[in-house]
Amino acid sequence: QEEIESVKANTLCFNIIMSSWLKSGDITSEKRIRQIFEYMESSSNKGNVDIKPDAGSYNIVISSISPAVKKYYDMGGARRADKILARLEKGYLSGDDRLRPDSIIYNQVIDYWAKTQSVRGHFMKARDVLDRQVEMFSEEKVRKCRPDVTGYTSVIAACASTYGTVREKRRSFDMAHLTFMESCAEKYTQPNDVTYGVMFKAVGRLLNNSDEQDKYARTLFKLCCDDGCLGEMAFMRVKAAVSKSVYEELTGGRSYEELPGEWK
Repeated sequence: QEEIESVKANTLCFNIIMSSWLKSGDITSEKRIRQIFEYMESSSNKGNVDIKPDAGSYNIVISSISPAVKKYYDMGGARRADKILARLEKGYLSGDDRLRPDSIIYNQVIDYWAKTQSVRGHFMKARDVLDRQVEMFSEEKVRKCRPDVTGYTSVIAACASTYGTVREKRRSFDMAHLTFMESCAEKYTQPNDVTYGVMFKAVGRLLNNSDEQDKYARTLFKLCCDDGCLGEMAFMRVKAAVSKSVYEELTGGRSYEELPGEWK
């Protein structure tokens, strides 16, 4: 009897199987992983606590959605991932410590929303996930899910990719600005070269007034250089965001290679 008990399937066994599907690259892997996950949930609800999904199980399921979002541009991928995350949050807040979320899982879902440009208001969806992460960290004291620059940058990227009316773009820019300023306020979320790059993209794509673009970009450029975060992407975005005269003013007409090293 002891030998039989020792080989009984448990959560780890199922997580290993799901991980194998995740690494397989098979186009059906998301469906297979979801079937295994739902079987685990169903079994645990019937009393088999040995195979109850843990945070790792949820992470695998959400990771399996990545190809649908990034390769096949599946509009529903971000929504599916968000619903899975919501189930994880609900389970943890109900007292199941095995479902403690972490930064990785939040960053994944935010990134999915950032890449789902065909969904109206996708930047608000991305921001909502970040807000839930901030609340989980600050209010629920879950240290593992401390927000980082990756999440903030993804929200700004979601804003920068917004299409639509002038009003919708303005709304999106205001969200990008708010998110950027919040990122600057905390030591562990300080903007990096990518953050500045997508913020310059937001200036170029979302602001409708050229004078406002130039004014905002001047300030952003100074911050970027002071932080030593003028990467090549940010440099290219500056050119697209401002008038020719302001670009010459900011760069001195120099190429990226000719700019001071302390700016980069």
